[in-house]
Amino acid sequence: MKKVLLAVLAVIMVTVFGFSGVLAEGTIKNDLVIGVAQEINELNPMMQNDQINNNCFALTHERLVFLDNGHGYEIYPEIAESWEWTDETHLVFHLNPNVKFSNGTPLTADDVVFTLNRARSDDPTLSKVSGQLGLVTDVSKIDDYTVQVTTSAYSNELIYNFGSYPLAIQSKAAYEDPANTAPWLIGSGPYSFKEWQEGQYVTFTKDEDYWNKENRPSFANEITFKFLLEASQRAIALQNGEIDVCVDPPVTDLRFLEDDENVTVHTQAGTRLFYLGMNVAKDPFTNEKLRQALSCAVDKETVIAIVLDGLGKWQTSVLNRGAWSFLDNDEVEGGYTYDVDRAKALLAEAGYEPGALTVELFTPTDDPYKTIAPIIQANLKEIGVNVEIKSMDQATLKTECAAGHQQMFLWRWNIGARVDETYRELFYTGFPTNYAQLSDPVVDDLADKVLTEMDQDKRLQYSYDYQNYMVEKVYQIPLYVPDLVIAYNKGLVVSDSYDEPGVMFAGGGNHFWARAYVEE
Repeated sequence: MKKVLLAVLAVIMVTVFGFSGVLAEGTIKNDLVIGVAQEINELNPMMQNDQINNNCFALTHERLVFLDNGHGYEIYPEIAESWEWTDETHLVFHLNPNVKFSNGTPLTADDVVFTLNRARSDDPTLSKVSGQLGLVTDVSKIDDYTVQVTTSAYSNELIYNFGSYPLAIQSKAAYEDPANTAPWLIGSGPYSFKEWQEGQYVTFTKDEDYWNKENRPSFANEITFKFLLEASQRAIALQNGEIDVCVDPPVTDLRFLEDDENVTVHTQAGTRLFYLGMNVAKDPFTNEKLRQALSCAVDKETVIAIVLDGLGKWQTSVLNRGAWSFLDNDEVEGGYTYDVDRAKALLAEAGYEPGALTVELFTPTDDPYKTIAPIIQANLKEIGVNVEIKSMDQATLKTECAAGHQQMFLWRWNIGARVDETYRELFYTGFPTNYAQLSDPVVDDLADKVLTEMDQDKRLQYSYDYQNYMVEKVYQIPLYVPDLVIAYNKGLVVSDSYDEPGVMFAGGGNHFWARAYVEE
């Protein structure tokens, strides 16, 4: 409580006297600089669904509801004051009448209807997240501050969709203004976009007229995400004061950061799954026995030892660790875990002699992928499968995989509270991020049942069935979930509560920086 009161006093002094404010515990640093391992790639919320971008939208945009995806997936009001299912297919939102966009215009039901209907569009030039609203048949305005969403069936997870940043509410008027060439930059959040220097950084400025600043104050005048792709580069930048936060520091050198009296090293269980993907719609990976052979050939524990220095967990299920209904390694039925002899036998059953098969592995150029790829290559070489590594930047890899040009690929996936983010967005027929190019009616049917089944015992069993089916078919080879490791300036204020200032860390990387600051 003392720290909260001091922070609030600091904001008052900035407003009244125009300086940071000298407090008993020091001053509040004017800016917050976060060193990240990936560059942003899109500032239009509904044209993406990537963690690094979402960290930016958490500053500039707001959603109907706030999803605390780091601490139990609690849901809080944000733009909507309240909501209720009036029957099995109608969800009604009551909007806060005080919400305003960063340009000062009120946010009303017209903006919500506009945003959600645009997001539902099948036109990929308007939205790339239409699948998130696949059950929605209509979005309508009841009055200026009431919106009704109509669905074709009850959805267990629809409310969580409205807590995702791709569905952040945008300004209808901004899109209708021909002079506005980037209407998606206007949100109702506590910060506004300032500058994006490609390959270097993106910066956001505190909005002094933020509609909810009395209840949700922000402290840093500017927040910058600095793109430092090499882990060692980020660690050095933290120690020399160039950045305040080092996301994903080099785990093999953590002892040097832990010994630095000016640095705090934070670790917690992670939720982001790194995996080896295959294009199962194209030879040779239409062959189930081959996929099973490769699953037995990959030494996940060695990958974790080399890439993470042991700070992570390997897994068999395609569902993210920590999610509802997740089956741990000893809970899945069967599975194809590391066993070289079994891998060789399965390769023979697949019809391949040792050395007869050569496949391409698409991998991003940065860590951890560039370290994982040679390990996979060596593992498969041991059973007689040759691997040619093709390195490319992450944006190119996603484009290539979406187009189906890949054979194998390395990638990662993280979810919030919705298991549908894995079941549908990674594996459902025709979904844009279904890089496996999978089309299996059993998978689609189970995904639909998990989403819509109202009997929660049946729903749980369907989710178990889904995971076990995926393990047997090996449509993906899950590798590991790394622990979340972040090193930061010891003055950074960290919070475990939605109700108090400070950064909220999430196991998958969707951190909430809007109320973070550094005490000097």
